Amino acid sequence: MTVVPRMAVRDVPAGLGSAVDDWVADLDATTRAGKGIRSALFEAVYVAAGGDDPAVRVAVGEALELLHEAFLIHDDVVDGDDHRRGQANLQGRTRDRVAARGAAPAVAEGVGRAGGLLGGDMLLVAAMSGFARLPVPAPTVHRVLDEVERAVTASVVGEYADIHYSADARPPSRERALAIGQAKTAAYSVSLPLVLGAILAGAGDQTVESLREVGAHLGTAYQVVDDLLGVFGDPGETGKSNEGDLLRAAPTVLLAFAATTDAWPRIDAALGGHGHGDPDPDTARDLLYECGARDHAQRVAEDLVAAARTALDRPTIPAAIRAALAPHLAAALERTR
Repeated sequence: MTVVPRMAVRDVPAGLGSAVDDWVADLDATTRAGKGIRSALFEAVYVAAGGDDPAVRVAVGEALELLHEAFLIHDDVVDGDDHRRGQANLQGRTRDRVAARGAAPAVAEGVGRAGGLLGGDMLLVAAMSGFARLPVPAPTVHRVLDEVERAVTASVVGEYADIHYSADARPPSRERALAIGQAKTAAYSVSLPLVLGAILAGAGDQTVESLREVGAHLGTAYQVVDDLLGVFGDPGETGKSNEGDLLRAAPTVLLAFAATTDAWPRIDAALGGHGHGDPDPDTARDLLYECGARDHAQRVAEDLVAAARTALDRPTIPAAIRAALAPHLAAALERTR
């Protein structure tokens, strides 16, 4: 069952005008556009571990997807991206609507960023409200909220690290790049759904902690594959640019490896030398391929999935959960978008 979040904006005050109505409609559309990976991971564990409350399944699935959409919107604001999934995102739609009303480009850009920032805030509050209102005993809700706070903290500081190291003259080490991916993506996007599925189904602490480790490896693999798609993917298939990560010199495994090769000075120059030259993303992409960075990142992703599979095979994880998650591990390396 793929969960599609409900309308996240409630009780909108009347009389604020059509611009607000349009923005709310765009925000609603944003919440319904995802692939539902997080809710699918939660349901796989919850059902396999014996969970059987349909209200819990829907409520957690919706909250996880709203949290994801909130982070995506904020990520686009931070990165200055105006498209996602092959079309204008909330920031881009807001900017375009303001520009169509005759605003100067700089003014429209500013309102667009504000629309994205505020929209992400709204979805984040809606997600937290969903977790807090789960129809389970209060001690379980408190435990859920502790896990959500832990995941949100990791994602926020991971996102800051991503932005901070993008400004450094040289990429971080591979280990640091992987730590960033684990914090900003794996913690909330994979570990959290797996852990919540186990907790809400009444699984033991050993199972919960083993699944946390599975999620850390699998979620980091997802991020490495995402980094590969962000440089070598087909924008027509991925729905996003394959230049954005290159233009901002995102601290990925790709650049971490490239910085250890003789090709790095040319790659750095093609990336714009951190503001000291004109970026040439096509040349940078070709050089990353030639120096072996693409193959290296692919091997890293494969090793992470293998580590996730090893953790999943531990006796602390029941066979039913292993069977339910096996297809997700198999699909991690096959993503094209």
